[in-house]
Amino acid sequence: MRKILLTTVGVTALAVSANATDFTLSGTAKVKVADDGNTTVDVSTAIGVSKTFDNGMVLSLSNNNMTNAAELTIKSDAVSVTFGDFDQNEKSPGLNGNAASADITGDGATNAGAGDNSSLPSGNDGAISLGATVAGLGVGAAMNNQGDTMFGGSFTTDMGGMAMTIGGDVYSDNTTSRDQTAMGVKATIGSLVVVANSVQNEATSGNEDITTYSAAYTAGGLVIGFQGSDANTSAYSATYTIVPGMQFEVGSLDNGTTSTSSAELQMTF
Repeated sequence: MRKILLTTVGVTALAVSANATDFTLSGTAKVKVADDGNTTVDVSTAIGVSKTFDNGMVLSLSNNNMTNAAELTIKSDAVSVTFGDFDQNEKSPGLNGNAASADITGDGATNAGAGDNSSLPSGNDGAISLGATVAGLGVGAAMNNQGDTMFGGSFTTDMGGMAMTIGGDVYSDNTTSRDQTAMGVKATIGSLVVVANSVQNEATSGNEDITTYSAAYTAGGLVIGFQGSDANTSAYSATYTIVPGMQFEVGSLDNGTTSTSSAELQMTF
């Protein structure tokens, strides 16, 4: 592995010098322990390419797990356009405080990018997502081949030393019963980060509205997290950074019926 990395760095240096193009090689290696004690190994790799043009525009490509690249992003200082990822620029703050497999669902426009059902293409099929910053306001817009659209906005302000982000998204599906509106607020108070998120579903969808919330506290290399919802789901977690690039995560997830625990050793390179 060391020889491969050294060779890669050498090729990268040549490419940067000749073509003003940046190449990156990254990945993760995980050892997971499930509630029943079973262990699994998950290794992923990713190659990235980024090129800056003379007019300041930046083109970036990513290829995960050595498959065909699924996303392409072009961006400048204030505008970013992504092809192939519908919810890339979703503006409602998502939950934090998760680790290993302890992560509840329900925050954000959960239908966005999911496709109408398993027999239809993913919502990322033909997706175009736009993100921009206008006078300090972050805005997002997206559409795809299925006729779904999403528009959102967010802003961040400082209130007495507390950084606060407020954002929301309106998701309109080509099947109206799947429409959603998501609103969220994120507050950072020193080492504590708190998030509250609310999703309203179309009345005819048969799905109830849901409110989720989370908190994460950082103390040195240790992060303690909690997640909860008014649907009686919750998660507790802890992440400890052993050394830079290596961390150990444990968590407990309650889906409202059963509780499962999980652990994960993650190495990032």
